Amino acid sequence: MKNKFSFFIVGIGLAILLTACGSSGGQSAADDEVITIWANNINVPVLEKAAEIYKKDHPDFKVDIIETGGQDIKSKTTTGLQAGGKGLPDGMLQTDDELQGKLEAFPGAFANLSELGYDEFKNDFPDFKLEAGSKDGNIYAMPFDTGPAAVFYRTDIFAEAGVNPDDIKTWDDFVEAGGKVKEATGKAMLSFDQADANQYTIMLNQQGEGYFDENNNLTVGSEASVNALEVLKGLHEKDALLGVTGWDAWVTSIANSDTASVIAGGWLVGTIKQQALDTEGNWGLMPLPAHEEGGSRSSVQGGSSFVIPSTGNQVQETYDFLSWFTTSVKAQEIAMEGGLFPTYAPVFESEMFDAEEPFFGNQKIWRFLADEMDKIPTIIYTKNDPIARDEIVKAQGEALNGKSPDEAMQQAKKNIENRMK
Repeated sequence: MKNKFSFFIVGIGLAILLTACGSSGGQSAADDEVITIWANNINVPVLEKAAEIYKKDHPDFKVDIIETGGQDIKSKTTTGLQAGGKGLPDGMLQTDDELQGKLEAFPGAFANLSELGYDEFKNDFPDFKLEAGSKDGNIYAMPFDTGPAAVFYRTDIFAEAGVNPDDIKTWDDFVEAGGKVKEATGKAMLSFDQADANQYTIMLNQQGEGYFDENNNLTVGSEASVNALEVLKGLHEKDALLGVTGWDAWVTSIANSDTASVIAGGWLVGTIKQQALDTEGNWGLMPLPAHEEGGSRSSVQGGSSFVIPSTGNQVQETYDFLSWFTTSVKAQEIAMEGGLFPTYAPVFESEMFDAEEPFFGNQKIWRFLADEMDKIPTIIYTKNDPIARDEIVKAQGEALNGKSPDEAMQQAKKNIENRMK
């Protein structure tokens, strides 16, 4: 659905004239001057507000931000790339975990941003974001939002159970605390979407592993992968794990105070504030527990970047706008106001990051999340990740139904290998 705000007006007389002249393809010559960008839900008003600012210094700039659902962006992008770029916009958001697969499957489909000058911003973004959208030393995606992971916990439920979050250093500590929470309050320690692999993936990534390594070798079945699954099984054995199905059910479990904690990227701040109004003041953020004493406590969930199809008519104009948008402190502050966590390092000096957040007990949550950025390991994404995620979901279910984490992982490994043949 196109946004209500528009920066252009095409005169009826001009449209008639162009039609008479035989313009084809359903787009007039005047329309060729309008940049089109696909973005989903919360990103649309952010881009619109930023475009208003950009237009002040670029009065001839015209853009149409087209609201497109996340799944629609994925499917339409693939369809368009398979058709040689037909039907694609001038620019579009892509989730980071999808980028490498598309870069590998469709070489040359996206504009080489290094050649357009984006390398000058390399030092302003963390390695894990740049790597997600780069190939063979060249940048093909402009980093935008990201999701440094954290444990979002209910301070009131923890207090009722006598659990001190500062005492939780490892996942074993977390599981033990989960048993106390269940016994004292009857509530789950952790709610997760059992139809997805997000919780597992966060705990895998914090150990510096993805589903595949830099040589495209499958890592499922490794010690790190078993470690991640053991956490979920440990919570389940203490009856402290609440498995729900789908986003809506997960958010409902948060809003209804059915769980003492959830684990997600920083973007969850906005969701909690919007959907769990009755819980204001009873939230806190803490780092992920480590898998072993002194181990990594940082990971990431979610994040997206902008790409420019190389077949577009306005590659340079699109690049000029999106490169400004992704490297403008003001634009990134607008993104934060919209509930998104930015990636551009200079914005972390904004006063917004040191503001106390009343909803989260006056904790400086934005500064906490910003401090996590340099600690997040770089993860390899591949075109076969969707297959691996699908099998991990099955492995989760098997482990929670009695199979050992190691057995479940080894079976998942075999299934993935068979599906990749």
